[in-house]
Amino acid sequence: MTIGISGPVDLKLLACDLGSENLPDTNAFPLVSHLINALLKRGYKVIAYTNSGTITEPLVLHGHNLTVCVARTKPQPGRRFFRYEINELKNLMQQHPADVIYAFWTYEYAWSALKSGIPTIVSIHDIARKIFLTQCDMFRFVRLIMNKIVTTRARHLAANSSYTYSQLSKSLKKKTVTLNNFFTSDIEDTVTKPEQKENYIVSVINGFNTRKGVPLALHAFAKVREAFPDVNYHLIGVDMEPDGLAHAYAKQHNLEQGVKFLGPLVHDNLIQLVANAKVLLHPSREESFGMAVIESMVVGTPVVGGRESGFIPHLLDHGKAGLLCNVYSADEVAAAVKKLLSDDAFARDVAAYAYRFAQDNFSEEVVVKQHLELYESIISKYYPQRVRKETALEEGNF
Repeated sequence: MTIGISGPVDLKLLACDLGSENLPDTNAFPLVSHLINALLKRGYKVIAYTNSGTITEPLVLHGHNLTVCVARTKPQPGRRFFRYEINELKNLMQQHPADVIYAFWTYEYAWSALKSGIPTIVSIHDIARKIFLTQCDMFRFVRLIMNKIVTTRARHLAANSSYTYSQLSKSLKKKTVTLNNFFTSDIEDTVTKPEQKENYIVSVINGFNTRKGVPLALHAFAKVREAFPDVNYHLIGVDMEPDGLAHAYAKQHNLEQGVKFLGPLVHDNLIQLVANAKVLLHPSREESFGMAVIESMVVGTPVVGGRESGFIPHLLDHGKAGLLCNVYSADEVAAAVKKLLSDDAFARDVAAYAYRFAQDNFSEEVVVKQHLELYESIISKYYPQRVRKETALEEGNF
């Protein structure tokens, strides 16, 4: 079985020598690369389809059991409904076909896979309608239309959490399964768990807007610091860099004290900072999953998250694997953080339960097995003669 993975692949995270030291910059989401690595680790052949704005010709890279096809992009793709990007990816898929394609997000990576004619599973990782309602601009409108077209045309959908599934229409639910996001099996090997936590809390958030909750989190931290004047707050992610949007807001509202604006970081550095923190504050008001939360659970840092923030309550086992609060209230957020800061034994108990819950439900071993079962079921529908032949060979009936 040759598995195609279409999405924003971080080439530098791939556990495979692609025969080139000068890998192009690509749109990147770590989970896509982690899934590819997990499949390679289990001996499967993988073809990855991604794109880059830094190449002048389509690029095909080869490694052991892995082929990476990199398509070109052009500036301002939303103005063209990503037509150029979709056709570039589709052409590479047809030139280098897989047996089945698992496509991340309901936008250009999935649309191109559907147009390729190859059996495709479209993975739903966000709720386009909700995002558009909170970020009402032309780009998000284009994404909303793309989402509608892709989910309607797709025969097979996979929601990344039960929350994402719950937001779908009845007609879409009929062709959707739930495949949770997962954390990698080697995440614990990349961090050194501290004997004693350092005196700061941390948030890993990409995007400074009301939906992500950082403005309120800054106000909540000011209240935390009234009780714990020596504690600091590390902000990691896009828009969290020095003199970025979050920093400008903090200056404007006199909320800079004790806050370190770190911006985007290499994942290994990011996860070590999370492991060293006393609390991960996740102020987002809506999450289809919550990768920062699950990784914090795995590295032993207790989490504060939203009581009604999409999948977060489920991820935190309804308050057993972390503290849930009203993330619309700075007072409630501050109270939850202070509860963990004031009781080390309680914080350790919460973190220990969270670790076990994460291992049992969201580990690579658990989730990738579900992926493989889905891929095989789709292939058996589209290639029944080949499946019967392979079964006969395995049984010696030839």
